[in-house]
Amino acid sequence: MHGRDVIKEDQTTLREIIRSIDKKLDFAVRDGSEADGPSFTLHLTMQTREGNVSLSIDDVKTAKTDLARRHEIRQKIKRLRDHMRDAGFLKDVLGTKAARILRQSSKPEESFHRQGFRQSPRR
Repeated sequence: MHGRDVIKEDQTTLREIIRSIDKKLDFAVRDGSEADGPSFTLHLTMQTREGNVSLSIDDVKTAKTDLARRHEIRQKIKRLRDHMRDAGFLKDVLGTKAARILRQSSKPEESFHRQGFRQSPRR
């Protein structure tokens, strides 16, 4: 059984789980590896960011009735969504005040020389 078969059977379950997390999150199903058992890869897209999460076919089938499995799937998807959201906005380790001081110190200082009491030309 492949990932495409799961989507045909359990597409509504996956859609409900994903929509409960974020309405703007798009998804596509791709075939996964059969080494750990039947699984598929869920490809998530949010604006310009993308990510993949591997899910078991059995987990999706039991998620219809078992709330614990449904919560596990939801947590995996939500963790990936949070990672995609935070990847573009790396937090400054030093803080905003130190970053502002470093930015100001990197600018070259303008040398201002006063020419004494020189008068401006007549107009």
